[in-house]
Amino acid sequence: MKHRNAARAAVHNAQAVQWVKTHTLQDLEDLVFEMSGLGEDVRDIANLLDDLREIDLSLHPETESVIPEACECAEIAG
Repeated sequence: MKHRNAARAAVHNAQAVQWVKTHTLQDLEDLVFEMSGLGEDVRDIANLLDDLREIDLSLHPETESVIPEACECAEIAG
């Protein structure tokens, strides 16, 4: 059972990594908004999105984000 759980976790992690490699921050924001609209608790994903935005801004300081904070969506849902 322990190995099966570890294997499932590894598959989910690999799927998440693949998703991130093929999608944008806007895609993640859209997902957060959609899930929030369905009443899902998106606080963890919204926090991740905020962290990714901060990383993006630190890599590209000459640009400024005009997208509202993802945590606003999380507050609406929860």
